[in-house]
Amino acid sequence: MKNNMKVFIRVVKDILKGNFLVKEDAYRNWNFIVFLTILSLISITSSHMMDRKIKKINKINEEIKELKSEYADIHSKCMQMQLSSFIRKKLVNGLKHLESPPYELFLNENK
Repeated sequence: MKNNMKVFIRVVKDILKGNFLVKEDAYRNWNFIVFLTILSLISITSSHMMDRKIKKINKINEEIKELKSEYADIHSKCMQMQLSSFIRKKLVNGLKHLESPPYELFLNENK
């Protein structure tokens, strides 16, 4: 057990000192380090892009909710304006509400 512990401590010291980067077969380690660095950069970039898209989606959803409530308000006002009681209240300049429906006049041009 003591030998295993000594080997483990030596390996940890070598890693902390960076000896694995300057040995003869260090190019394998450098290739792996460059590969991990590129993967981490790709991961960080995709994470930031995803965060931006989520913020944009939330902003658009809030705008949709706001526009839906505005539409409902305007639609209810339009429906209210179409009621005959509302139209009667708004008649001005001596105009009166018709009790009978309007009729169409036809002119005979043959005399």
